[in-house]
Amino acid sequence: MLLWVIFSILTAGVVGALLWSYRRADEAAAGSGHADVAVYADQLLQIDADRARGLLSEAEAQSARAEVGRRMLTRAADVDTGVATATRGSERVLGVVALSIPVLALILYTQLGSPGLPDLPHAGRTAEDAARSQVDAMIARVEQRLRSAPEDGNGWDVIGPVYLRMERYGQAAEAFANANRLLGETPKRLAGFVQAEILANNGIVNSNAKMAAERLLALEPDRLDARMWLALAKEQDGQFAEALTDYRALIKAPQMTPAMTSAIEVRISAVERLARGETVEPPASGGMSGSTGPGGEMPSDAAGQQAMIEGMVARLAGRLAADGKDPAGWAQLMRSYMVLGRKDDATKALSDARRALGDDAAALEQVNTAAAELGVEGAAKEEKK
Repeated sequence: MLLWVIFSILTAGVVGALLWSYRRADEAAAGSGHADVAVYADQLLQIDADRARGLLSEAEAQSARAEVGRRMLTRAADVDTGVATATRGSERVLGVVALSIPVLALILYTQLGSPGLPDLPHAGRTAEDAARSQVDAMIARVEQRLRSAPEDGNGWDVIGPVYLRMERYGQAAEAFANANRLLGETPKRLAGFVQAEILANNGIVNSNAKMAAERLLALEPDRLDARMWLALAKEQDGQFAEALTDYRALIKAPQMTPAMTSAIEVRISAVERLARGETVEPPASGGMSGSTGPGGEMPSDAAGQQAMIEGMVARLAGRLAADGKDPAGWAQLMRSYMVLGRKDDATKALSDARRALGDDAAALEQVNTAAAELGVEGAAKEEKK
């Protein structure tokens, strides 16, 4: 409310300044006109003086008086008319200006501003900005340190979790990998690497993530998140029987919470249908790929998990449509489509990959090998029958 009062005072000040300047202009015009009339009156006095000294005859003096009198009357009339016209014009202009300024400001604010946005106290803005600045400064210092000393394992260990929380998954995976290499593998670093690696690859458990999950499980055999990731890897590779065995074993684990049990049951149902060759809704791999907590907790909202995995696959497909020179990306996309039961989409992805890779023999061989392992073309033919 105080801000609007200030704006109103400023508007009133601007309009007042305009009124004052126009009033001064009118007064100046009127003063100039009256000065001209005074000059003509002085000329009449001069004519009388010349007649008294005999410089002008009576007839000449009368003629001169008549001419000066005519000019004086004409000028006086022009001054009065001009002042009145200028005054009326100024009043009209000022009226338009006085109305247009606040109206124009209101229109611009409603179109470009945010009148419905709630106020944020200055203290809140200051605290939020300060916290963000501190985080940015900390990240910048660590990154600068790592550029000059890339073998600083502690730096990688510090910045890895930060990257993961900021959803900079590719950088997080690199940081965790370097920390594991330089400082030694720990369950925390391995779990961080697996999460970042899966999320960086749109929910796909690739070979790097799979090996890290296996090493994590070797260090801590009861780790539920590692067991989930490995079961998901088998599901994505089309090893449905093995994936079902792992999922059913997870259900019996004493650490399972109701939410985790519900999520695993959803996966079991989907994989059973996939094993029978049926088309199913996108799996809940998004929830298991990166949102597990310290104890391996997963979201139980199947709709949310479905939306997450669909988004991951869509982003991968969009990236490949923009830049198709990534054979590993095409292999991942085909694998995702096959896991989802979208065999026609997998076949189309294979065709798009061959077209995008062109004459790159090595890349084409990689894509064709992946397609053969996944049974992409054969699956599409069987589905058409």
